[in-house]
Amino acid sequence: MAVGLFLASYLYVFPYYPAINNPNENVRVYMTAAIVEEGSYEISSLRRRWGWTNDAACVQWPAQGDEPQPCEGPAHGARRLYYSVKAPLMSWLGVPSYALLHALRGEDRVALDAPTLWWLRTTASGLPMALFFWFFYGWLGSRTRVPLLRDAVYVATALGSVLLGYAHLFASHSLSAAAAFGSFMLLQRAHEERRISWRGSLGAGLLATSATALEYPCVLVTLPLCLFALFAVRPLPRMIAFAAGALLPTLLVMHFQAAAYGNPFTPGHLFVENPAFRAGHESGLFGADRFRPEAAWRLLFDLRLGLWTTTPLLAFATLGPFAIPRERRLGASFAAAGVIALYLVICTMNNWTGGWSIGPRYLVVAVPFVAIGALLGLDWIARQRPELAANFAVGTAAASVAVGQLYALYPHLPDHLSAPVRQLFVELLDEGYVPLNAGSALLGLEGSTALLPLGALCLYALWWANQKNRSPRRLLGSTAVASLALLPHLLIAPEPTDAVRHEVTLIKERWYPHPDFAARPRSADATSVTALDTRELDERPRRIARADLRTSHVHPPAEGLFDDALFGAQPSLLPKLDEARQHLDVEDPSGHEGLGEGVRESIASPHELRTALGVVDGQAQQH
Repeated sequence: MAVGLFLASYLYVFPYYPAINNPNENVRVYMTAAIVEEGSYEISSLRRRWGWTNDAACVQWPAQGDEPQPCEGPAHGARRLYYSVKAPLMSWLGVPSYALLHALRGEDRVALDAPTLWWLRTTASGLPMALFFWFFYGWLGSRTRVPLLRDAVYVATALGSVLLGYAHLFASHSLSAAAAFGSFMLLQRAHEERRISWRGSLGAGLLATSATALEYPCVLVTLPLCLFALFAVRPLPRMIAFAAGALLPTLLVMHFQAAAYGNPFTPGHLFVENPAFRAGHESGLFGADRFRPEAAWRLLFDLRLGLWTTTPLLAFATLGPFAIPRERRLGASFAAAGVIALYLVICTMNNWTGGWSIGPRYLVVAVPFVAIGALLGLDWIARQRPELAANFAVGTAAASVAVGQLYALYPHLPDHLSAPVRQLFVELLDEGYVPLNAGSALLGLEGSTALLPLGALCLYALWWANQKNRSPRRLLGSTAVASLALLPHLLIAPEPTDAVRHEVTLIKERWYPHPDFAARPRSADATSVTALDTRELDERPRRIARADLRTSHVHPPAEGLFDDALFGAQPSLLPKLDEARQHLDVEDPSGHEGLGEGVRESIASPHELRTALGVVDGQAQQH
C-alpha cells in the first residue's frame, strides 16, 4: 500500500514544459543519448539536433598543447567540445531505457519529446524511488512502535516532500538522497547487529559513493558514511567488499572527467560554457566563498526554499536528539555530521538558492535523514502525550502533502516567487492551468477538475496514515495543526511585485498544455508548442524573460530582441551561434552575489545580440 500511494501520485501527473528548455534535465538527457548513439560523453551533435541548452561545459583544446582551457572568445582554430557539467551517474542510469527506445525506433532518431522524457523519468527516476520508498517504509517501522507515526512520516516524505517533485524530472536530486540513505540503512543495521554480509557491504559502499556520482555536493555526506563503515562493517575483512563497491561509482566519475576535461580529478565546473556560471564557480572553492546568514535562515524557513516550510513535518527533527537510543547514537552522529556539514557548506555558496527550483535543491539529500529525526521527535512526544503526537503527525503530514503536491505540478519555481502557493498556484488552479495528467487523458476531465482524483488520493493517504481513525476529535485537532502549518503560505506572503507578476505571466504563457489550446492536438514537442503559441507571439509585444540563468533567460540589455520561441520553442536556431551562445543567458550580476568582477563586461550589447541572432527589424532570419 505504501509504495502504491507513491506510484499512484507519481504517475497521475506528468509536468512537461518544453518551452522553458530546462537545463537541469536536458543536459543529462543529451549525455544519455550521446552514450547510446555515439559511445561518447560529448553532446555537441545532440545540441545541434535538439537545440542549445544551458549547464554545459565547453572545453577548448588548443591547436598546439595538451592542456584544455575554458572556452572564451573566438576559437581561433582551437577544437571545442561540449559536455554535461553534471555528475555522470544519472545519465548512465538512463542508458538502458534510452537504448531500448533507440532500438525500437530503428533508424529513426529518438526525439526529445514527451514520450521520451516520460519513459526516461519513470524508468530512471520514478521506479528507483518507488523501490527506495519500499525499504524506507520498513525502516520507519523499525524505528518506532507507533504505526500512526510511521505512516504519517512516510506520507509526508513520499507524497509531501521535494523528493516527489524532483523525482518527476530526469535529474539526480531525489536519487542521491535515496542512495545516501540506502547506504546508511545498511550500515546502521550492520552496526546494530554487529554483522553484515559480503553482499550487504558491497551494496553499502556502492550506494555511499553513488550519491556523489549523482550529485557532486553529496561528497559531504559520502565521506561520513565511509567513516561510519569503519565502525559498522563486521567482520572487518568485509571492508574489502565495501571498498570495492565504493570504487565502482568513483571510477565512473573519474573516467568521465578524464574523457571530458583531460584529468580524472577535474570536474567540469571550471569549464562551464556560461561565463556568469564560470565566474561564480571560480569564486572561492567552486563558488563557496563566505558564509551567508540569509542562506542559513532561508534554507530552513523560506516559503519557497525552506526545508521546514515546504515539508512542515520535518521540523520535529529538532526533537530527534532527545529520543535516540544509546546503541544508535554512533550512526546518528555520522549522519548528522554529513547533513550539517552539507548545510553549512551550501550556506557559503554564491548560488545557494539553486536557481529555478523547489525547496532547498542542494539539501534534498538530507530529506530522508531529517525525516527519521522527525519520526524520533514525534515518538518522543508520543511517550508523554500520544494524542498530541498523533495530531501533530497527521496535521503536519497533511500540510506537507498540500505544499509538496502543488510544487510537484511545476518543479521549476523562479527566484522572484517568495511565496509560490499564494503568488502562483492559487492563480494557476483558479484559471485551470494543470500539467499533463491521467484525469484528462483517461477520464476526459478538464482544467483543475482533472486534479480531483489526485486530491482524493492524497486524502485517502492521510486517512490511511491516520490508521483510518474517524474520531471527530482527532480530525479537529489534525485540521487545526494543518491550518497553522499552511497559514504562512497563505497569509504571510508579501504583495506581488512587478517581478513576481512578470514571472507568473511567463509561467502561464509557457504552460503546457495551455488551457487556451486544450482542444488542439497534443504532439507534446517543441515544434507543437511553437505552432500553438504562434498566434500569441504575433499578438503580444516581444519580450524576454530575464530572471534566471538556468532557464535560458538573458540580461536586460537584450530586452525585446528575442521571442520566447527563439530560445524555448525554437531551440534549433541557437546551436549555430557558436560564439554568441555564451551571451544568451548571462544573469544580472547586480541581483546576485559572488559572480565575480567583469561579468557585466562579458554581456553582449543589443547590437551584438541582434547581429549574432540574425534579428533584423524585429524579425528573426530563417536559417
